[in-house]
Amino acid sequence: MIEKPTLPRPLPSVVHRWPTLLGLVFAAVSLAGGGDGRGSAFVVFAAAFIYLAAAVLDRPGSAWVLFAVSLVAWPVLNLLPAEPWPGLVGGAVTLILLGLAGGLPRKPALIALQVPAMAVFGGAAVLALSLPAQAGGLLVAAALIGHAAQDLLVLRARQVVAVSMAEFCLVLDLVLGLGLVVLALWA
Repeated sequence: MIEKPTLPRPLPSVVHRWPTLLGLVFAAVSLAGGGDGRGSAFVVFAAAFIYLAAAVLDRPGSAWVLFAVSLVAWPVLNLLPAEPWPGLVGGAVTLILLGLAGGLPRKPALIALQVPAMAVFGGAAVLALSLPAQAGGLLVAAALIGHAAQDLLVLRARQVVAVSMAEFCLVLDLVLGLGLVVLALWA
């Protein structure tokens, strides 16, 4: 008996790519929010912070929990009367010190890279807030695109964070970064 060929089912393929779809949704929502791009500085900072925290904890799967916490923390921090950035920077410095004390520099290169990556990406996010709108937006965009390059390395190496987080972050960072470039140059 001859078997009838079956057509591929699109739903399983789409479900398999849920991190990509989620990254596209988050990028679209961020871009739809408008603004000059500096409003996405927290995305850059949070991405670097989450990667560093997962490296310090030596728990790649913790990145999704940390991401969920950041989704709740950012709106709450913005409701407080105090500026959130000094506390965020203090938290990052503390995490860097914990990583250094815990031997993070002696780990595989991509894991050890999370310490300087936090300084570079976090520093870019904070610096962008003090720049004029277009320059700050372009700095955030450049940092997002730079973090997307790191996401690709992390995804290919299957280190630092869960593969699904690296895929999600790669799509979010790249699409949002490129979108911010277009918006900054369009304005």
